[in-house]
Amino acid sequence: MFKKIALALAVASIAATPAMAAEKAQTPTVAVINVPLIMHEIPQAKTTREKLAKEFAPRERELQNLEAEGNKLAQKLKDSKLSEKERVDLQRRFAQMQSDFNLKAQALQEDQRKRVADENLKLAQEVQKAIDAIAKERGIQLVLRGESVAYTVNALDISQDVIDRAGKSGKK
Repeated sequence: MFKKIALALAVASIAATPAMAAEKAQTPTVAVINVPLIMHEIPQAKTTREKLAKEFAPRERELQNLEAEGNKLAQKLKDSKLSEKERVDLQRRFAQMQSDFNLKAQALQEDQRKRVADENLKLAQEVQKAIDAIAKERGIQLVLRGESVAYTVNALDISQDVIDRAGKSGKK
């Protein structure tokens, strides 16, 4: 008799397990994140922006100085009291200065773009680690980017939690 009860319980638990698994699979746990907000608000983002500004400040100042110098030359060229030789010399100098400015500005933009992309990749990796940890802790099965969601309730938004978690990991 004991064997029959144990067998019946075992069969019932086996039969119930797929049903429970199917029920859980039908109701996934979902969360939403606002990636632009997270990438702007994490403390490391501000630090990174300041670091990059310092890194590129000397080159930006150099460009500003070149621009100011070019503006002075342009003003001199407008002066009608210049001899033809002086005008030609100034035009050549101005053209050379413009060329230098354009070349340096393009190089600066490319370098800034590359550095920003590198730093954003590092930040994104930290954010992803925070998202993964929060999802694992809370049993979240699906995390969606808020920009692609037409509507959600605030209770599903874990953006602030991700900001807090990523901020803590960056301070270590």
